[in-house]
Amino acid sequence: MPALDAATLLMVLTMVDGFACVVWLLLGEALRIAPRSARRVALYHGLLVLAWWPTLPDWTEPVLSLPLSIICAGLLTAGVRGLMRLQHQLTDVVAVVVLGLVVLALVNPNLNTARAVVNLVSCILALMAVADILRGTGFRLHITGLLVLPYLVLAGAGLWRAGGLLGWMPAGMGLQGLSVNAPLALLRLVVNLAVTTGLVALVLQRLIARVRHLTRRDALTGLLNRRALEEQLQRLQAQVDRGRTHALLVLDVDHFKRINDELGHAGGDAALRHLAQVLGEALRTTDNFGRIGGEEFAVLMPDTDEPGAVLVAERLRRLLQERPLTWEDKIWPMSASVGVAAMRAKDLHGRDAMARADAAMYAAKAAGRNRVHCAAALGVAA
Repeated sequence: MPALDAATLLMVLTMVDGFACVVWLLLGEALRIAPRSARRVALYHGLLVLAWWPTLPDWTEPVLSLPLSIICAGLLTAGVRGLMRLQHQLTDVVAVVVLGLVVLALVNPNLNTARAVVNLVSCILALMAVADILRGTGFRLHITGLLVLPYLVLAGAGLWRAGGLLGWMPAGMGLQGLSVNAPLALLRLVVNLAVTTGLVALVLQRLIARVRHLTRRDALTGLLNRRALEEQLQRLQAQVDRGRTHALLVLDVDHFKRINDELGHAGGDAALRHLAQVLGEALRTTDNFGRIGGEEFAVLMPDTDEPGAVLVAERLRRLLQERPLTWEDKIWPMSASVGVAAMRAKDLHGRDAMARADAAMYAAKAAGRNRVHCAAALGVAA
């Protein structure tokens, strides 16, 4: 069986890029997965098809293929940055691309120098993509290493090719172009497949993270839902059993039925969102704030004893009272009754502590609402 020649491999490469362009368009436009970044990556693959089409006449290389290669490298780096969920500012990427195009226009009569410029710019942009991946993936070290490997290969090959074109390499050590270098064309095909696979993996990670977020969050308030609170409660209980000190509080909106009756269900929903925002801003990042259900909420407070939790509960109660709900043309005062309990060693998954705090909250309601009661002070049993 005859070996594949460079022209055949280049044709395969353009077909793979064309297919990848369609896939990324479907991901971004049909499935709405990272649409802005997906468009950039789709455009990267689509323009590569045009830049590398093997039957283009030779005269198109300096005016079409070389400028498109720089633009494609910039699009890939921009797409990677978007998928990393880093700041979407692309000033540095655009600057490198524009500078590369300007230099390319200045040296264009010399084809070898122009090719070297394209390879050097592509090398810089590939290394920028490596830096973005290292900052943004969140994968384990060996997975991150696999993700950056194709970009390092691109950078290394670009630098090697540029060195040969500029005469920096010893005679015979330079790399010929893709159209006549079958091993290099095969390497580029493998690298492109690796780049596409890695970026799809990043998209899947983003999709999984979104699904995981939705399954752990209350749809109305954006706080942790009951399931997520219970998971965190079990984790904290395991720490309490090993000697740590944690506490929790349960709060219930006072006269919530009246809010619903007066303002309607939309107003009631606005009241719950208002509470979540007001109290959430006052809590530590280490606290776990969630909605148990209805108008009842809980806050899990790591490394906090019961007196400290009472102080936090009083502060939250006052804050809610001082910041009434504004709904349409009405200002509606809000308050909450709060129960506080310390977590104890050997509580069953932390649920006993939650039950104590819940009992203290109902005691606060029975005592007149808009107040904080502590389970220990009330003698609430486990």
